[in-house]
Amino acid sequence: MLLALPEIPLSVLAARWGGQVPIDAAITSIAPPEGASAGALAPVLRSSRLGEALAARQRGAALLIDASLASRLPAPSAGEACWVHAHATWAMAQVLGMCVLQLPPPVIGEGSSIGPHAVLHPGVVLGKNVKVGAHAVLGHPGFGWATGPDAQLVAVPQLGGVVIEDDVSIGPLSTVDAGTLSPTVVRRGTKIDAHVHVGHNCVIGEGCIVAAQAGFAGSVTLGRGVLVGGQAGIADHVKVGDGARIAAKSGVIGDVAAGEVVAGYPAVARMRWLRGLAWLYRNREGE
Repeated sequence: MLLALPEIPLSVLAARWGGQVPIDAAITSIAPPEGASAGALAPVLRSSRLGEALAARQRGAALLIDASLASRLPAPSAGEACWVHAHATWAMAQVLGMCVLQLPPPVIGEGSSIGPHAVLHPGVVLGKNVKVGAHAVLGHPGFGWATGPDAQLVAVPQLGGVVIEDDVSIGPLSTVDAGTLSPTVVRRGTKIDAHVHVGHNCVIGEGCIVAAQAGFAGSVTLGRGVLVGGQAGIADHVKVGDGARIAAKSGVIGDVAAGEVVAGYPAVARMRWLRGLAWLYRNREGE
């Protein structure tokens, strides 16, 4: 997804908001690294995106890279523009505020139903036969904040919208936040219970089942057919493989392999967690 900007050189942005521009170029859009090419600015805010950043640079994109990560990329060659900033997320928020974008009204596919008092914000797209429960909220700006040079928090604009594919069910009082640069996505056939929160930039795979009061922080990715128990929580940027199972009340803070069953906090293989509980109870007897 490309978000359009007025054409502007990186050096002008740096003059306005700080940072260094070793190699200058004019940009006309902002996009995530995996979709950025010539004329686009690609924010690189985490080490996990360095590989995608290199590929984007080879396609002609300019990089907005956090100063803590800049030394981990090869030095840019001629024509490989970059903007290095000590507060890169904050700088991205400033650039997003310049975007020329009018989010479209919600699009509701054939056979879909919206429960009483549910709210669909601009930029939400529903596929066919989607069921949205009462008081659900889709497309509200994601919970994104950045600390600037003055230590003040600023809101990061969330302009990516939400895509709900065919045959998805979203329970009452659930929320699906809008993405930042690209949509938050719930894929075909997934069923989400009541009181579930899906954070910005998440991708929930096909055919997942998510029980009540589960929560996904920003940029979580679930594979196909994942089962998530009630009140489970998954930390930001975690990837859960196809067919994995997350037990109720688990706290998942690291990636989960395909087919794995995890439980506890921090979540580990379920049988390991049960053995640990058994050892704890045996050794505390008589206290």
